[in-house]
Amino acid sequence: MIHALADLVMTTPPPLMVVIVFALTYFMVGLPVHFTRGAGYRDVLGTMAGVFAALVYIALAVDSHANVH
Repeated sequence: MIHALADLVMTTPPPLMVVIVFALTYFMVGLPVHFTRGAGYRDVLGTMAGVFAALVYIALAVDSHANVH
């Protein structure tokens, strides 16, 4: 299963993968925060988490692409 996920991540276009990672992280962090602290915190913390996760994905993609060549 891990190999299938890795193949999916590596074959998906990077801009699409960044959007998917951002959206998943935003919802995973934003929804619980929305119910516990409110909409304002959801927007701030969800966006921060999404941006951080997208940046981590970009760094990993650039690193793995550099290792391939």
